[in-house]
Amino acid sequence: MKIQLTRLTNSILGSLADQTIITSNKEQYIVVKNHPLLLNLVTEHNNYISVFGRAAYSGLGTSVDKADMMRDGSFCGMKTILLGYVKLPGFQHQQDAIDLYAIFQQCGLDINTFSYADQSTEMDKLITDLSTPANLAKLENLNLTPYFETMKTAQADFKKIYSQQLEANSNLRLVQSASSTRHNLEDALRNYFGVVEGMKSLAGWTELYTELNELVKSIRNSKMGARTETITAQAQ
Repeated sequence: MKIQLTRLTNSILGSLADQTIITSNKEQYIVVKNHPLLLNLVTEHNNYISVFGRAAYSGLGTSVDKADMMRDGSFCGMKTILLGYVKLPGFQHQQDAIDLYAIFQQCGLDINTFSYADQSTEMDKLITDLSTPANLAKLENLNLTPYFETMKTAQADFKKIYSQQLEANSNLRLVQSASSTRHNLEDALRNYFGVVEGMKSLAGWTELYTELNELVKSIRNSKMGARTETITAQAQ
């Protein structure tokens, strides 16, 4: 039973292991029923398929970007309106606008260009400073209360989706990748094929060896592999 396991694609390797297990679990092959190497193959195969094809990332990147654009828009919108009021001569609530714009300046007029984390920190500070009774009254005088609520909502929405992304990506990194688990599956197949080949001359093993050897030949000759080490049943 010779086959270059390391050259098989991920899907073909998984299929070979799957078909090997199905064949070995046939009623007539009682010699390998509950055999430790077969049980190990089952375990490694289950581990492999549980991570095979999983997304490398959470897939929330687009949602995070959209949420960030929403809070950037609300921040820049309020900043622009306030600056307009500041520059409006004789405007009744010009001083309120000046006071509120100064808060934006303290937190940073360009925080929308910061990293996600740094912007969140500064946005939280800005919202806290604007939420005092005195500043809320000034926002009301300028008819900016709805815009402020929109900015708070945008910030809260961003923090929620960003937190979900961080958690999801962290969880994904805790799961072994398909590339690392395939090494364990290859070893399990080598070991199992080795014992079957070694026992092929004994009663009850010959038929199993013959069927598995045909399976291996079909995979080897299918030209579906593509990954170089010649693997024999006795390979180390």
